[in-house]
Amino acid sequence: MMLNKFTGLKTRLFIYFLVSISVHVLGQGVKRIELPLAGNAAYQAVPLGEQGVLLISKPDRGTFNVQKFDTNLDRVWSIDGPIESNLDYVTSSYDGQAVFLLFSKYRSSLYQIVKVNVRPGFIETFTINTLDRFEITDFKTLGYSVFMAGMVRNEPVLIYTQLTTSQTKVLPSAIKGSNAIQTVEVDTAHHLVNVCFAVKKGRQTKIVARSYEETGELYAQVSVDPEDDFSLLSGRLQVLNDSVRVVIGTYGYRNMQSSSNAASQGLYISKIINEETVFTRYHSFTDFKNFFNFMNERQQEKMERRIKKKKESGDDLKLNYRLLVHDVVPKSNNFLLVAEVFYPEYRYQNPNIMGGYGYGGLIGYPFGMGLYNPYLWNPMYGGRGYNQQVFDGFTYTHAIVADVDQNGKLLWDNSINFDNVKSMELKEKIRVQTFANGNSRLVYSHNGGIRSKIIKGDQVIDSDRVIPNETNVEGDKVRKTSTDDIDYWYGNFYLAWGEQRIINAAGDPQTRGRRNVFYLNKIAY
Repeated sequence: MMLNKFTGLKTRLFIYFLVSISVHVLGQGVKRIELPLAGNAAYQAVPLGEQGVLLISKPDRGTFNVQKFDTNLDRVWSIDGPIESNLDYVTSSYDGQAVFLLFSKYRSSLYQIVKVNVRPGFIETFTINTLDRFEITDFKTLGYSVFMAGMVRNEPVLIYTQLTTSQTKVLPSAIKGSNAIQTVEVDTAHHLVNVCFAVKKGRQTKIVARSYEETGELYAQVSVDPEDDFSLLSGRLQVLNDSVRVVIGTYGYRNMQSSSNAASQGLYISKIINEETVFTRYHSFTDFKNFFNFMNERQQEKMERRIKKKKESGDDLKLNYRLLVHDVVPKSNNFLLVAEVFYPEYRYQNPNIMGGYGYGGLIGYPFGMGLYNPYLWNPMYGGRGYNQQVFDGFTYTHAIVADVDQNGKLLWDNSINFDNVKSMELKEKIRVQTFANGNSRLVYSHNGGIRSKIIKGDQVIDSDRVIPNETNVEGDKVRKTSTDDIDYWYGNFYLAWGEQRIINAAGDPQTRGRRNVFYLNKIAY
């Protein structure tokens, strides 16, 4: 073990460097650092690829701190900055050049945005005013342009701000029919911001996708209508060139949708050329080879019998799943689709909605208020459904990976089971890395351990493997992992981080005792 001590401007934190030798074949920790957690101390990590990683914290009410570590997890710089004392850290946005930090207070019109220039290590702070009682659901940046989606009195609003001029305007979002802004994504390749609207009429919904330029001007709009019996529940827009776009998401049967239930039947892909829909293909999960692998053998056999019986009668077994769909990944001439299957859990009645859904109101919720977005998993939600029960977290069952060609044909599918993963925040858990030989690695973090699986198409190359997230200090025992996360970092390295409570009764005097830490762990595969 090697021990280094750093003292920040206000944080005065001891950072323990715990180093181990990497084993690249199976995956192993290369280096781990720990930052002690005392009082209300908490951190958020923002991986920057080969530029390293940022750690964000609020040492006190009127100050934020940003630290940058290089890819060897050595600290490069630390900056403190002032912030309005009543504002909380919400989230961040990284556009490949700079990291933008968002600070606000629930339903406040005042926002402070801090631009962190990650290479030289200096910051710029901007203060903007939005709309009264604005509930933010998305925050994305492109250069000095900021796009914020949210709701005002259950009506969707899309706000554009040019930070250099402090000009803010509400972008037109009027679409015939009741609608919700579902996703806001940055397309750095084409320098666009893509926004997907779920537009509902009765129990049927369609997807309207719009692309905006950095100036806030509308670049293009496409609309995908479902077949008569279907409802489109989610959509992700992928711009291929000036004339060709694809929208990929989930669909379900129209008569199974309600304000409290979004029932996914499968995935669809729609190709649009010059604003004309060339095709929309639907792929029911009953046609997937590996979708039901999360079930035990007896359950799978029962499901297969039910599906077969329905198909023999010319029908399809109606399903009721909820999926969090990732960004579409272009792969040669195909598209790699990744989605996680989950369900929300509730407990007793009479909740404080925002205390249960975002802004740090629940025990175990990570540092930062988070973003409020019920529409992310149910576009049918009409502003009433959560008043009856207290939200108690999302449970993830499994993740699916599917390869679709440019004609919308499903080439193969595969899956990985989650081991009782539960989160208070609905966010992407699985990370997928593809290789030139056709293999794909699926990785997620759970209870401080790293779980992985390597697939090639619908075949399994390397079965589920668990890599413990160890401290590498003799005598250490991890008693509790409060939060944990993992992301692909760069090269053959992943970055894992989270909060742990550790005890040591047998180590040397320097390490013996109890400690609560925030850890960063560099992992090599």
